[in-house]
Amino acid sequence: MANISDVMLDMFIHESKQARVVLECARNTDLDFTPKEGMRPLKALANHLAQIPSMDPFMYRGVIGNIEQAQAREKELWRDDIDSIISLFDKGIESVKGQFEGMSDEEFLAANLQPFYERKEKKSWAYYFAEFTTHVSMHKMQLWMYLKLAGVDVNMMTYYGVPSES
Repeated sequence: MANISDVMLDMFIHESKQARVVLECARNTDLDFTPKEGMRPLKALANHLAQIPSMDPFMYRGVIGNIEQAQAREKELWRDDIDSIISLFDKGIESVKGQFEGMSDEEFLAANLQPFYERKEKKSWAYYFAEFTTHVSMHKMQLWMYLKLAGVDVNMMTYYGVPSES
């Protein structure tokens, strides 16, 4: 029988593979594209998505202890081109695999996590891992929409991780 963490990790990796396909569609796209005034540019959104695997687990654990530390870490992780952004995403995914593969159910269910922005009781990885996966999913959709608005040939197959044949 698989550990709970392995089941959750499979779901995260599945969502991340789909997000990677969407990130790849940003190649040869104007990374400065902004859909509307007041929204962040495509490059900033792609960076945010790619940084999630390298940021979120550390926030949940409390390693990143405040907004200033989070912003400093985001600056360290910032990449200027899509290939570097994708590389960062891939490295983050590998790090997540290393952290969670084979984690015991006891450790995964222990309520010992509290990110700096949370003021309520501590929660477990079982809670935050779902939030983590949803975070990737949300920004995958947002990036997909940016690409659509920028005139990139993306469709629902792209969204679900099927690379285009062109």
